Amino acid sequence: MNKTVTPGYLHGELRVLPSKSASHRAVMMAALARGKTLLEPMQLSKDIGATLACAQALGLTRGAAMAAGETEGFVRAEIWGGGEAEKRPLRELDCGESGSTLRFFIPLALDGRGPVCLIGHGRLMQRPLTVYQNLFAPLGVVWRQEGDALTVEGELKSGRFELPGDVSSQFITGLLLALPRLEGDSEIVVTTPLESRAYVELTRRVQREFGVTSAWLDGGQTLLVRGGQEAVSPGTLHIEGDWSHAAFYLVAGAIGRGEIRLTGLDPQSAQGDRAVVEILRDMGADIRWEGSALVSRASRLHGLRVDCAQIPDLVPILAVAMAAAEGESRITGAARLRIKESDRLSAMAAALAAAGADAAELPDGLAIRGGKTLHAAKIEGCNDHRIVMAMAIASALSDGEWTITDAEATAKSAPAFWREFERLGGRAR
Repeated sequence: MNKTVTPGYLHGELRVLPSKSASHRAVMMAALARGKTLLEPMQLSKDIGATLACAQALGLTRGAAMAAGETEGFVRAEIWGGGEAEKRPLRELDCGESGSTLRFFIPLALDGRGPVCLIGHGRLMQRPLTVYQNLFAPLGVVWRQEGDALTVEGELKSGRFELPGDVSSQFITGLLLALPRLEGDSEIVVTTPLESRAYVELTRRVQREFGVTSAWLDGGQTLLVRGGQEAVSPGTLHIEGDWSHAAFYLVAGAIGRGEIRLTGLDPQSAQGDRAVVEILRDMGADIRWEGSALVSRASRLHGLRVDCAQIPDLVPILAVAMAAAEGESRITGAARLRIKESDRLSAMAAALAAAGADAAELPDGLAIRGGKTLHAAKIEGCNDHRIVMAMAIASALSDGEWTITDAEATAKSAPAFWREFERLGGRAR
């Protein structure tokens, strides 16, 4: 599906959708916990739907239900955890296009109850999985990947797991979810500096709500995970607003002519993408808290060099801010973005260049010389939700209409994005 977007500046107030990262982890822990857990607010994006469906297919839950929430567009999720997986000839888990779902479930699938086939779509199965393959090989795990399907079989045992820190933090989270359920203690040893540490801390924060703990040793390089921990439902768990999604509107406010007020955000969040506030301030943006609302006002931005190793999800929308800023900007430390839903470095450079921006790929990032008026163009969304959303925001910099392809990709993380866009004054058809 294509969207034709008419240039215009966004303004107004918006409640930020619930964090996708926190929702993934909350659904996982609710499924693993004894008792019923109420999660609210929730947004049933394709990725979160995949995680919930996989939890049910693996037999972790005893049931789940969704009900309309008090906030428009959001729902309440009721999950009855503590299910017991049955021995079957083959259990199939459809992970959609969700890297989190796939990597969270692989260790849990090694439950000794028969083979599990994890199915992916799009580019999902092109994402690296060798970290797990190498970790689990000494355990005699069957590992067979054919096209978009990965079949694993075996039984995870407690022990010492060494992995590099420059791979996705999702591997660590997957281990953190599975290891507390085993007999015996385990250690997760990060052999190089840990990128995306904030996502690991988010996992640990959600786990603590269910009574499951871990501890850093060796100055933050080794995680001690005690075995035999039973997750217990806290009853109700509030899902905080999504900082990676808020970033789109913080940039929209900064490059606009009015202001955007965002509610539902936790200023003390463990989400690493909270760093967007300080990055934009360093670029000259007027962003400040006014009570419980975070307000982004029209600002004169200047170029900045940003290492995005800890905040890769921010790269597409930071590139938009840089296209609006005077002077040269650089994004570095983002090589991992080449194996997302698209090659995001190539996709963002191409999208901006198609509209007349001075943008070029680097091996691990982007170089952008901003301050130009952009022009009417066809923008390739590359079936990537973050590319589509970033370029919708960037349309404010254009003097002509844009056609953005694959506009439906926003449903992966933000099914309400186009409604939000129009609510704030955007025009898309």
